[in-house]
Amino acid sequence: MQMEVRVILKAAGFMCLVVVGLPANLCVLLLFCQLRLLHGRLPPSNFILSNLAAANLVVLLCRSLPQTLFALGSRRFMNDWGCKVVIFAYRMGRAMSISVTALLGCYQSVSVAPATLHWTIIKRWLPTRLTYVIVFLFALNFMIHTGSILFTEAPPVNGSIPEYTLNLEFCIVVYPGAEVYVSHGTANTVRDVFFVALMVLAAVYILLILYRHQQQVKGLRGASKASAGASQAVLLLVCTYVALFGLENVLWGYTLSVSRVQPAISDARVFFASCYSALSPVLIIASNRRLAGNLLCFKCEKKANEDTSVPGQSNNSHVSS
Repeated sequence: MQMEVRVILKAAGFMCLVVVGLPANLCVLLLFCQLRLLHGRLPPSNFILSNLAAANLVVLLCRSLPQTLFALGSRRFMNDWGCKVVIFAYRMGRAMSISVTALLGCYQSVSVAPATLHWTIIKRWLPTRLTYVIVFLFALNFMIHTGSILFTEAPPVNGSIPEYTLNLEFCIVVYPGAEVYVSHGTANTVRDVFFVALMVLAAVYILLILYRHQQQVKGLRGASKASAGASQAVLLLVCTYVALFGLENVLWGYTLSVSRVQPAISDARVFFASCYSALSPVLIIASNRRLAGNLLCFKCEKKANEDTSVPGQSNNSHVSS
């Protein structure tokens, strides 16, 4: 009975993430593509958000979707190489998600900083180097997660799980021993804590700037409302990630302290790790006025096209006889 409840909750939870997250991230990406085509380029903050949506999409496709399929009864739908690709892609997506969110917080803190000499230099330098920063983050995370390719495999047919294994049920990550198991987990944790610390510092700085200057600083004059709104949106994303990160890492710390991890613990940890990927596009659309406006215009155009295509209706129907 306990097993059935866990499977039902797992299926329902991950299905909700897939149903909400996939369309929302695709919608964000398509809307940013539309803005790119219409205006020739994206503002730096929107460029960062588009990369965040892409990373979130990878997380949902490579973790939440397989978890949903497994909970619904699919078994052994990937071989060893399939597992290697999916787990590596998931970890890269998750790593890029946290890295890009930290970059977004840092960029916004630079944007609202006072127009002093040093900040002005950074304000001019950073927007033109965002592509290089993201490439650097990708290369850094790639080096950290090469172990995912080496240690990941499909679950054994006999169902026996060795020690020091992360059991994801649809795939397993088998570490050679306790040292590799703990060192790999510690490296991931240190990387995550570093980027979360950047997020928190950026968020605190943004709050201090907005509180102290109250829309009177030169760097905010003329665009104070837009900057304040963008800052609040970034703070919302950062606070959401930090809260979910805390829940995930409490469970992650527990997994590093035992040699065999219960599937329910892994399910809960992965669920909290994937929540941000499903929630952040909703927050992006809700807090980005231009994006929400484009989405509303798209819906209006679609409805208008559907109305004009209805048989028996004519544009001259309003003319009296």
